[in-house]
Amino acid sequence: MPKFREAIKCITGASAGIVCTEPLIARRYLVKERLGRGSFGMVSLVLDKKARKGEELKVLKEISVGDLKPNETVQANLEAQLLSKLDHPAIVKFYTSFLERDSFCIITEYCEGQDLQCKIEEYKGAGNSFSESQILEWFIQLLLGAQYMHERRVLHRDLKSSNIFLKNNLVKIGDFGVSRLLMGSCDLATTFTGTPYYMSPEVLNHQGYDSKSDIWSLACILYEMCCLDHAFTGHNFMSVILKIVDEETPLLPSRWSSKLNTIMQSMLEKDPSQRPSAAEILKVPYIDEQLQVCGRRPKALHRTHCKVN
Repeated sequence: MPKFREAIKCITGASAGIVCTEPLIARRYLVKERLGRGSFGMVSLVLDKKARKGEELKVLKEISVGDLKPNETVQANLEAQLLSKLDHPAIVKFYTSFLERDSFCIITEYCEGQDLQCKIEEYKGAGNSFSESQILEWFIQLLLGAQYMHERRVLHRDLKSSNIFLKNNLVKIGDFGVSRLLMGSCDLATTFTGTPYYMSPEVLNHQGYDSKSDIWSLACILYEMCCLDHAFTGHNFMSVILKIVDEETPLLPSRWSSKLNTIMQSMLEKDPSQRPSAAEILKVPYIDEQLQVCGRRPKALHRTHCKVN
C-alpha cells in the first residue's frame, strides 16, 4: 500500500487529484445508490455536500487497489489525468480523484438519462425508431466531442453506445477507462481492447489504433441509432470479426437519406487513411447546414445545443 500511495502521488499530481487519508467519501459525499460495476470498479450515485446548486448529484468510481496490477494503477491515474483536462459539453465532466483506504476514487458528472445503448434497446422493444433529425443532432454532438478530444491528442479507444450518456437529451462521451494520450509524434496505440461490434479492421488485425479508429466506432454507433442493431453481427466473436475485416460495409435502409448513408460509408472505409476526421465530417455540406443553426463561431460550435431542421 505505501508504494501504491507514492505511485499515486507521482502520477496523479495536484491538478488531477489528491491523496486523502481521511474518509473523504463520508465527509463530503453521501452514497445514494449503487449503479453497478464499471470498467474498473464499483460505480455509485453520490450527493456532493459541497457542490454548487444543480451539480449536487455526481458519480463515484471506486477502484479497488487490491484488484489492480501495476499497469492498471497507471491506467486508473491516466483516466483521471485525461478527464481533468477535457472540458466540453459532449464529454462527461471530470471533477476530482483521490485515494481512500483501499480504493482509488474518481468523481464525475452524473447523466440522469441513462446510456445510449439502453435508449436504443428501449425504442427497439417498443417498436419505435429515432427520427433522422434526432439522430443528426446526437451525431453532430458526438462529432464535436470527438473533434475536441482528437485535437488534444486523446483517443477514446472504446467508443460504443453504452459509453455514450444522455443528459437533458444531449449526448456525452464517457468511460475513458482505456483512453490514451498520444505522446510525441506517435500516432498509434497498439493495445487491443474494447467491444468487437465497434472495432475497426486495423485494430482487429493488430495494426494499431489512431483517431481514425474512433471514427469507425462512431460510424457503428450512427448505424446503431438508425437501425437499432449493430452494423456487424454474427453468431460468435470470430464471425463478427470476419465480417468487419473481410465483408462489405452495410448500407442504411432506404428510409434514411442518401447523404447520411454516404457519410457513414466514408467513416467505414477499411483503410483508415481513407476515413475522414471528425473535423472533416463537420465540414460536409449536409452536416455543415445543420451547424449553421448554431452559427459558425468556434464557441457556438463547441458550446451550443444544436437543433437540426
